[in-house]
Amino acid sequence: MQNQANLYAELADYYDQFCAEVDYAGQCAFAVRVFEAFACSGGRNYLDLACGTGQHLQVMAQSGFVAEGLDNSAAMLAQARSRCPEARLLLCDLAAFDETQCYDLITCFLYSIHYSHPLAHFADTLKRAWQALKPGGVFIFNVVDANGARQQHSVVTRVQQGDAQLTFRSGWHYQGHGDVLDLRLSITRTGTGQSQTWHDHHVMTATTLSDLNTQLQFLGFDVTLLEHDYDRLTPWAGHSFNAIVVACKPVV
Repeated sequence: MQNQANLYAELADYYDQFCAEVDYAGQCAFAVRVFEAFACSGGRNYLDLACGTGQHLQVMAQSGFVAEGLDNSAAMLAQARSRCPEARLLLCDLAAFDETQCYDLITCFLYSIHYSHPLAHFADTLKRAWQALKPGGVFIFNVVDANGARQQHSVVTRVQQGDAQLTFRSGWHYQGHGDVLDLRLSITRTGTGQSQTWHDHHVMTATTLSDLNTQLQFLGFDVTLLEHDYDRLTPWAGHSFNAIVVACKPVV
């Protein structure tokens, strides 16, 4: 049976299984290393953009940060609230949060920055992150260059749920022009002689690392691009299409 559904609403209960292979602890440990290497704001107030079910929030709180999360899905935030009852949670779009010099660290993992669409909203998200950081604060996020999105293959994750098997598929699709980056998702649940499949589609923003670097520097950020490797801090060599962005707000 084929169904249309929203992974971040109707299918929110499946999200953690969909991300079963994500190393949340490793990403957070990386963020802490970057923070210690780049930040000089004097505090540990932390905001996770597109926080989902709160996996990053939980680990960062355990690492001594005062954690807050933002997401536009009430269903996802309900799970985050259960996981991190001490965290302040904000229900709004990435391009709509309105904080001023509150945070020492802001993160946006799992390529979620691309959810700010269209390009004007993407620019607003970068601007709001600038405004929300304290001087000396750091904004960390990962991105895919649109030129590389055309070469991406689908990612498949399979997990066992009781007598049923869940198969998750996701993949980017970029037509080679414009600012639309499509993310297509499907979940198939097979078991007890029955099979159900849900499909979901998200319109994301396509950008290039060059254009992104220009936008961030225009806002005033000091920008460092790192290879997409959470095990070490390696400067981006300019060849890969995936990168981790470290955007620092200078101390005036």
